[in-house]
Amino acid sequence: MKRLILGTAGHVDHGKTALVKALTGFDCDTHREEKARGITINLGFTHLELPSGVSFGVVDVPGHRDFVHTMVSGAMGIDVGMLVVAADSGVMPQTREHVQIMDVLGIRSGLVVLNKIDLVDPEIAELAEAELAALLEGTFLDGCPIVRVSAVTGEGLQALRETLERVAATTSERPSGRVFRLFPDRVFSVAGFGSVVTGSVLGGELKRDDTAYLLPLGRRLRVRRLERHGVEVDVVRAGDRASVNLVGLDRNEFERGMVICDRELASTELVDAKVRLFADSRPLGRWAQAVLQLGTYEHQARVHLLDRETLPPGGEGLVQLHLGVPCVVQAGDRFVLRSSSSDLTLGGGTILDPKPLHHRRRTESVTRALSVLAAGELTQLAAAEIRKQRRPVDAQTLAGLLNVAEEDLAVLDRGLPGDIVVFGETSRRVFLSSETRKRLSEAVLAALARHHRENPLTERGRTVEELMGPLGIERGGVAEEGFRLLLGVLEKDKRIRPVERTYVLFKHRIDLGSDRRRQSTFVETYLTQRGMTTPILAELKEAAAREKISAQEVDQALRYLVEQKRAHHIDGEYLGASVVDACRTALLKAPAASGAGMTVAAFRDLVNGNRKICLLLLAIFDREGLTRRNGDLRVLTDKGRAEATALAGRKSAT
Repeated sequence: MKRLILGTAGHVDHGKTALVKALTGFDCDTHREEKARGITINLGFTHLELPSGVSFGVVDVPGHRDFVHTMVSGAMGIDVGMLVVAADSGVMPQTREHVQIMDVLGIRSGLVVLNKIDLVDPEIAELAEAELAALLEGTFLDGCPIVRVSAVTGEGLQALRETLERVAATTSERPSGRVFRLFPDRVFSVAGFGSVVTGSVLGGELKRDDTAYLLPLGRRLRVRRLERHGVEVDVVRAGDRASVNLVGLDRNEFERGMVICDRELASTELVDAKVRLFADSRPLGRWAQAVLQLGTYEHQARVHLLDRETLPPGGEGLVQLHLGVPCVVQAGDRFVLRSSSSDLTLGGGTILDPKPLHHRRRTESVTRALSVLAAGELTQLAAAEIRKQRRPVDAQTLAGLLNVAEEDLAVLDRGLPGDIVVFGETSRRVFLSSETRKRLSEAVLAALARHHRENPLTERGRTVEELMGPLGIERGGVAEEGFRLLLGVLEKDKRIRPVERTYVLFKHRIDLGSDRRRQSTFVETYLTQRGMTTPILAELKEAAAREKISAQEVDQALRYLVEQKRAHHIDGEYLGASVVDACRTALLKAPAASGAGMTVAAFRDLVNGNRKICLLLLAIFDREGLTRRNGDLRVLTDKGRAEATALAGRKSAT
């Protein structure tokens, strides 16, 4: 079954609602005020099933100039536009305006009904058709069928149905993507069921018991019941007029312009767009105020012209729209611009980028990039989003930024622009621009070079986490995964290499030289000479200063000695390796350690040291896995006993 939305258009009192009733048997004017005034005020909805199996959801829009904003909200989801013109009146102001609106909203299929032919002679009907042909020249209705009908007598209704069949046959169902979106045009309560919203489904599908979201509020909802054309169904899809019964929706929270989606989409207060003004519009200055209408969204916006100082009537231009109220949109969405007082429809356009950067300056690069996006290719839009990111992103992140389904990004498999870099396997890819890759690579190399300058005696470099921090890359996310892949590329290119869970520059080598060798020998000798007296770092630096060795050079020498296992660092203190080795041997040979265990006091007596240095030594042996604490005792571990046995064996062999 082909699902399409058929929408009426035309001037007030040209018989749109009467025509819909004649076609479907349903009167779309259901409100008391509409009956009293004899005009359509609200959107009306019904359906039309054709013999071929085409199912039309019908939207009947008001024709009075005071309700153009209502017409726009109903026109967004229209697939086939049906312009209705009274033969006795001919082209009128809203006839022109509605054609312009449907044209700028991207409706590409339609027909014209010349209604009320029972009131005119054939010659008048011919004149009306000629006037229509002139009006429609250059619009989406140029050359479309014109059907003469009387909604009152029924004349021409069968020809109209046949024409609708032919138009439907050449009209494709909208390429909807996989994200369900519906701008509610009505919200009401039903006793025993709760809140219900109605609207045209713009994309995706929604099933009974699915989770839905009211955006941009972020309210999580559950789908209790679905109706399509008044009949309960299990699923509604793009092209349907749907009623959705939602659990968790508070009518008081709902505001016109919100959208129902099947996932959480990002809202925006800034969009890049392409705008076209109508020929009878007024010009727009570099910064202009206008009302943006997109679906049921209708709020003031500031229009920043990006490629010119003034946009004249009939002209096209690139703009950045600053929205006063957040909106949930996708690239490719069509909108209408009206004057800030809403008394004149200025034109409309297409969303190019739903989450742009703020263009503080109008540059050639900005307009060039937007001109590429105007082609509407998702690959180019994804590439533009990747270029904005200062960190690697994956397809899931990209989908969230673009408000599309991750499955839609399968188009990226067909290739990306040359400046986009892809890391990883197909099932788990990350993306970044060549500019971001260069910036991150240079930041890594600079950080390592700085580390080596500050620590010339240190073989080890910086850990991944230490490199990530200054770059604002959080642990555990996609950005870290991409960053690690980038490090792997730098390693493969022989620009960095791993050393003990750190990275260093590929050509980094420790070059002691005579001065640094003297400094490290002095520090090592000092630690050894302290013996069982805990070395005090301040005293070490004072002694070094007398030898013209700076505090920084002492720190560098200490780190070097620790890396070379010629010193130990524990709890901020440094002990010489020879001192630790001697005490380790004494402990392993002590019978008490191999048996019931040894107290700190017993160990102190064993090595003839003070309590502080003994606690430091035991902490070192715990860290090495030779001992473990058992209450007040230190006992040898399995590793410690094995070391003790090996030590005894070496002694007996000698």
